[in-house]
Amino acid sequence: MFRKAAGLALLCLFAAGPARADGVDVKGFHAKVKADLADLGHLAELNGKYRIRVTEVTMDPGGYMHAHHHLGPGLRCIQSGDLTYEIGGKTTVYKAGDCFTETGAMSHESSNPGATPVVLLNFEVLPASLPEGKGSLMPVPKEGEGHAHPDH
Repeated sequence: MFRKAAGLALLCLFAAGPARADGVDVKGFHAKVKADLADLGHLAELNGKYRIRVTEVTMDPGGYMHAHHHLGPGLRCIQSGDLTYEIGGKTTVYKAGDCFTETGAMSHESSNPGATPVVLLNFEVLPASLPEGKGSLMPVPKEGEGHAHPDH
């Protein structure tokens, strides 16, 4: 009985600690796809190449997502809590009702140093070929690879 309890406690401790999502260090990060649109209507030239996805993200108090990129650009809209966001040497705190943009091709980090969860909606343009359930996170590319923006 003691071994089972100790094993369960260890599992809970590990689950609450840092992890890696697609090669990016994260802690206290939970994502749920809310909508996925593959038929882009009158933008026929984009059909089969891209899709739009909306994901609800919750970041627990003390949670973070270390330096990363995304597979595509997007809009981020904070629903509740305060998100600390770092990009290009600048730190901004986004609050409920704030929205901001990301190209996906610039290294950035986010964290929740507050006492309440941060909930945000990610609206993203993604490759149509991205497997269902696969996130848009990607590690920061090594020098000279990954994107065509030499200033990023």
